[in-house]
Amino acid sequence: MSKNNNYDIYVAGVKSGFFKRITTHFEVDTEPTWMPDGKSLVFTSSRGGSPQLYRKSISGGSAKRLTFEGKYNARATISPDGRNLVFVHGKQNTYHIGLLDMERGSFNLLTTELDTLYESPSFAPNGLMIVYTAGKIGGKYTPLKVLSVDGRANFSIKALEKDDIREPAWSYFLSK
Repeated sequence: MSKNNNYDIYVAGVKSGFFKRITTHFEVDTEPTWMPDGKSLVFTSSRGGSPQLYRKSISGGSAKRLTFEGKYNARATISPDGRNLVFVHGKQNTYHIGLLDMERGSFNLLTTELDTLYESPSFAPNGLMIVYTAGKIGGKYTPLKVLSVDGRANFSIKALEKDDIREPAWSYFLSK
């Protein structure tokens, strides 16, 4: 939320009216996503000089920087088990899909094509696959791509010819 010309992250209870400011920083804090335990958030902030990912408990304390590779890391999604973080990783004026194993602290670049712009990664409910958009730089984002977390399975889902698909997300299967 922007308040007094400052972009910070707030938590609000829809029914309860609860309202709490989570971040307090002069740089922009944005794109929050909940950790599966509901006790902390991962968000994008430029507080380190460029967009990077941070984690902060909603009960207080300081934000912990999670990403250090590259000059741009944003748009994080967390695996359902809370172990992996997938995000858009900027490197040498190209944007790829990066994966951070938060238990080991290891970073892997999952995409490598230089003339393609990758965006909007989202974990499958089982945490094993990632869906994202991929388009040629200056072109449309037509195919959806699906990639396994280990990088071994990679395929496209053909979109309708005139579609410009962005922001894909998995849905949980609901049974009665």
